[in-house]
Order: sequence, then C-alpha cells, then structure tokens
Amino acid sequence: MYISDFNYHKPLSIQHACRILSESLNGAPLAGGTDLLVDMKQGLRHHQDIVSLMAIDELKSIDQDATNLFIGAGVTHSDIISSPVIKKFLPAIAEAASAIGTEQIRNMGTIGGNLCTGASSCDMAPILMALNARVEICSIHKTRTVPLNEFFVSHKETRIQKGEIMTKIIIPREAIGIGACYEKFALREAASISVASVAVAIRQNKVFCTDACVVMGAVAATPKISARANKVLKGKKISELTEDSVLLDQACAAAAADALPIDDLRSSAKYRRFLINLLTRHAILKALTRADYSVDS
Repeated sequence: MYISDFNYHKPLSIQHACRILSESLNGAPLAGGTDLLVDMKQGLRHHQDIVSLMAIDELKSIDQDATNLFIGAGVTHSDIISSPVIKKFLPAIAEAASAIGTEQIRNMGTIGGNLCTGASSCDMAPILMALNARVEICSIHKTRTVPLNEFFVSHKETRIQKGEIMTKIIIPREAIGIGACYEKFALREAASISVASVAVAIRQNKVFCTDACVVMGAVAATPKISARANKVLKGKKISELTEDSVLLDQACAAAAADALPIDDLRSSAKYRRFLINLLTRHAILKALTRADYSVDS
C-alpha cells in the first residue's frame, strides 16, 4: 500500500513546528518515522501535514546541570547507547535502548518517538518511570512538564495535545547512584516487541533498601508501576533479598499480581504473569548488585 499525499514541512525551530501543528487540521510530527510512516503506509493513519523535526538541533542534545540530566526528544536510541554521559551515570537507559528493534531502527528511532507512540510495550518508558523521569512538552503558548508516570492515558494515548511537541526527557540527578535494570522478553531477538518487560530501580545504604520502584511493560494498557512490589521491597534488609529468599519471592509475586495482562497473538495472560514474576526476579537481583557497586564507587 502507498502512503497518501500530504504536505511536508521541515521547520528549524520548536515554535515554528508547534505553530504548523496547531494550524493544521490533523498534522503529525515526524521524528525517526519508524512508527508513523509504517502506520501511514498500512493505511492506519492519515495526515494532511507531516512536520519533520529532524532539522531542530535543540531536540538532539544530551545535557546536564546541577539538578537534572536532559535527553532531547529527538535523540536516537543509538545516540543514547553511545553517549558517554548516559553510559557513565545511567547505564540502564542505554540497556533499554539497546533492546529496541534492529540497528536500523535504533539509528532512526528517537526516545521521544518511542514514548509518544503511547504503546504499552514501549521499551523506554519502564526504566524512565522507575528513575522518576518527567517530560517537557511545548506549544506556541506554553511549556509544561509532566511526570512520565502520568503521561500515558491508555494504549497509544498520551497527554500530548494538538499543537504540542515533546521536547526533552528530564531525569533527576538523584537517580545517579540508584541501581537500575531493564529486563525484556520477546518472541525473537530481531525487531522484537516486548511480550513482557520489567524495570527496577533500587537505592540502598548497604543495610536497607531505602527506596524501590518496579515498573512493568506490555501487561496493562499503559506501562504500570507495581505499588505492591515497591511496598514489599522498601525498608527491607538487603541481606534478606537473596536469590532464594522468601522476601524476593513475595516481591515477584506482588508484581505479577499487579499486572493486568491480556491474551493476544504473542502470549496468553497467564504466561505474561509468569514472565513478570521471572523478569522481576532477575531485575531486582541485578539492580541490587548495581546499587551496591554505586555505593562503593
């Protein structure tokens, strides 16, 4: 199937892009195009105007200040994987980016595009939510920030409104020193969509787990925080969170109980719950090891 005709725009600034989108009947922003163009070719989406963001350099930077790290929404997954800043301070984000699709997709697809698809299975959302990230959203009238755990409304539905563009992801520097891990199960290695995924972020002081966040993907309408698993982990002794411990069993069971999976072509709901239990176990143990390393270093 061919893509229907549309007007192509290539603005040089965020404000110009927002203005075109606000004035268009049903315009859509184009970042890497790895989702949008495929949907249009399949006839799933039709847009009068396509607004390319590729010439807006402001969207392609990775920066930091005394309080936060900033990842531009137009930064590609490959750029995240190779970024010295990300690899040094937040390697779990690079880990999640490396789990996305093929090398060609990682070279073109962007972190903002991955989030803005609103897919429950998107790979970047769980780890960013676990690290308490926010997103900056701009229009011609204002700039606002939204906690990522409030950004997703339902499957493929987000808080982005007409005329708005996601411009950056904001990660608090307090996330540095937290042990974090992203685990994913898919049916095949290449171009794989998550059947289930889990991100875990843990802060510890060598004695206690002082804070924890478990986030699940592809097992609810949106990426979902497991409040019950977090409650099991927080405040517990690290010595009690060993591979064969009852406490670890309880945390994994709590995450599986919080999942809201469905049956589809890729998996049954029952198998997804099993995967969440297993992935949570692996992610917690890895996050604990990394948190311990960050304390020592």
